[in-house]
Amino acid sequence: MKKTAIAIAVALASFATVARATPKDNTWYSGVKLGWSHYDDTGYYNSNYKKNDGPSHRSQLGSGVFFGYQANPYLSFDLGYDWLGRMPHKGTTVHGSFKAQGVQLAAKINYPISDNLNAYTRLGSMIWHADTVQTNVTHTRLNAKDTGVSPLIALGMEYAINKNWSTRLDYQWIDNIGNTSTIGTRPDNSLINIGIAYHFGQDKEGSLVPLSPAAPENNHFTLKSDVLFGFNQANLNVDGQKILDQLYTQVSNLDTKDASIVVVGYSDRIGSKQYNQKLSEKRTQAVVDYLVEKGIPMDQISSHGEGSANPVSTNTCDEVHNRQELIVCLAPDRRVEIEVKDIQDIEKQ
Repeated sequence: MKKTAIAIAVALASFATVARATPKDNTWYSGVKLGWSHYDDTGYYNSNYKKNDGPSHRSQLGSGVFFGYQANPYLSFDLGYDWLGRMPHKGTTVHGSFKAQGVQLAAKINYPISDNLNAYTRLGSMIWHADTVQTNVTHTRLNAKDTGVSPLIALGMEYAINKNWSTRLDYQWIDNIGNTSTIGTRPDNSLINIGIAYHFGQDKEGSLVPLSPAAPENNHFTLKSDVLFGFNQANLNVDGQKILDQLYTQVSNLDTKDASIVVVGYSDRIGSKQYNQKLSEKRTQAVVDYLVEKGIPMDQISSHGEGSANPVSTNTCDEVHNRQELIVCLAPDRRVEIEVKDIQDIEKQ
């Protein structure tokens, strides 16, 4: 019965869905953002315009919408509209306002940190439209508009809430919005914002579906690495810890005094052999460290990594060329096998 309980726990955890910060390749997303917009270098340089003789409210509410295309796990493209806010100048003899908005296009370069967290950089440009209004001692009302293009750079973090929804914290910088010859000023703008995005097409399955989790046989258990770890990661995630907790609870109820546990890690064939070998070793060690931390004696556990050797998928995925579909197809190869030896009580119950 205990052996059956472990099998059920392994199967349930193997079907768990782990949120990933990077959506599927060739999919689309859209979102909204809201934050703090701040103008810098707000002086006027045109002879018709005068320096404000009162406070300038340079920090305003900024907002925007964006649409994007996810090309692959490391590269996507954002197209969006930003409202950068209206900055009033409230002087005694000089007063007015400056406001700006724009459409931006940027390449978004992603740097995976964990299974559900990315850092990223956005590089691109904004087509802006700026509007200046001023009243001063020589002009009762100046009103000018201008349109142009400025470079844009942004840094941020993106967190996957689930497979469809993500949230991001973003710092964006735009240089020289405006032209002094037309609207008298050219401030820079920084926008710190929080956004939320919906990713389309995440429910679509690849053309090839990974095999079901293997049931234990002769005290041999096969755990999917996609349950234990994020893709290309070697840190146990929450679901992985839960399944190892289940496994430890069952094994600890047995007489394990003379038992030995062998842990072997495998990767898929994506990437170099050297990289996959190191990844399988790191994942194997992560499992061993967790089981030892739970209470299994170190001298009862042996482990090693096999890299991409002994694939379960054999030739099944040879005709799959799309990266995301290949990752799904090769899922059975990404596994950790645990064998418990010399526990007679398992067979007796």
